[in-house]
Amino acid sequence: MMRRMRVGLVCLSILVCLVTARPIVVGQQGPAPSPAGRAADHVILISIDGFRPAMYRQAAAEGLRIPNLLALRDAGSSADGVEVCYPSMTYPSHTSLATGARPARHGVVSNTIFDPPTGSQMWFFENDVVKVPAIWDVATRHGLKTAGASWPVTVGAKIDVLFPESNQAPRDMTWLARARADSTPGLVDAAVAQLGGFGENDNRNAVQRDRFTTAMATHIIRAERPNLLLIHLMETDSAQHADGPGSDAARAAIERIDAHIGALVRATDEAGIRERTTFIVSGDHGFSRVHALIQPNVVLRDAGLLTTDERGRITSWQAAAHAMAIRLRDPNDRALAKKAEQAFTTLADGRYRGIFRVITRGELDMRGAYPDAAFFVEPAEGYYVSDGVAGGTVLVGTTRRGAHGFLPTEVRMHTGLIAAGAGVRPGVPLPLVRQIDIAPTVARLLGFDMPEADGLPIVGLLKD
Repeated sequence: MMRRMRVGLVCLSILVCLVTARPIVVGQQGPAPSPAGRAADHVILISIDGFRPAMYRQAAAEGLRIPNLLALRDAGSSADGVEVCYPSMTYPSHTSLATGARPARHGVVSNTIFDPPTGSQMWFFENDVVKVPAIWDVATRHGLKTAGASWPVTVGAKIDVLFPESNQAPRDMTWLARARADSTPGLVDAAVAQLGGFGENDNRNAVQRDRFTTAMATHIIRAERPNLLLIHLMETDSAQHADGPGSDAARAAIERIDAHIGALVRATDEAGIRERTTFIVSGDHGFSRVHALIQPNVVLRDAGLLTTDERGRITSWQAAAHAMAIRLRDPNDRALAKKAEQAFTTLADGRYRGIFRVITRGELDMRGAYPDAAFFVEPAEGYYVSDGVAGGTVLVGTTRRGAHGFLPTEVRMHTGLIAAGAGVRPGVPLPLVRQIDIAPTVARLLGFDMPEADGLPIVGLLKD
């Protein structure tokens, strides 16, 4: 009897110690338990601009040295491709990544705001244009801490720790001054200090811009330990536009970004949160090789639907191009819509057959794209579109060697997806996933849902 009592007292003492013990420090003895329903305490969503699946699917064939991305790929699961939104442009796609909604619902229908007289130069920087809740909005409702580093369309967003992607070349101040005005107080100077200094306009160099963003993100991880962090790295976009996908410049860009990924992973170790962190690496679009551009405004000018001055600036218009979109001054004028569309279909069925085709309003509706467009002009591979009227011809040569924006069903427009870490099943076959499913997947990892999204969680990727 006395022996049984002593054993009972020992067991009770052990139980009391377990109940009253301090939480385990992550990275030392093991992770502390998460709240019920949460597979990860921290999710870091990294977008690599122009991230092509071949970069990690055929890294050796592409001549790439990207050990950090491949380590995440091998530790987790990766997709053969991600079908993006339409148009496959940076700002619409990043807003779809963040909301799980298509452009017709979230409101960011292109990179820039339509304004023919100025050439549509103002970008969608301000978050107040987004019409549906983003993942940071929903995370905040669930009491989670959010952060962003150079994520598009986040100026003024309700993100706890924010360095938004704002005007990259402001005319009335330096870029660092613009960044300070738009960011959480003290954040920009913390990144400058971490780098040992940064020029007021150094960001205009794509390599320096990603270097700054990475310093900012690693600082946020170590100092703030947010539950959700969104990061946009963009040098790969600049390199592929200039020299094309698969070029030496593109290879150098993704290898530098791979080093940034390594720094982000190390920062989670330094912050003691690695074991409870999920890394999701995706992108906004793929890339197409190009050699010439199509100028839809020349077609519209020749049809008498717009006029330009001697500098090529639009002085009046009934119909005008906004990238691939053709918009009407009076969207309800059916005769005008028919005349504008006929001007393009005549060319597409004639001498320009195989160079571009018309995407009708019905197909745009099916794809959740640009509600105010009458139709799209969709280039074939080798071509892209411009709002200009250079030379007065429909087709002109270009020094660019890469472009995007085209139909998401085109394999060349697919972006990538690598997921690894807390809550992710390793080795899951993912033939093709949807961009709109990424935000709901991040939400599910963090223990909540996004009922207003168009997408769904990629449930086969998740452990529970």
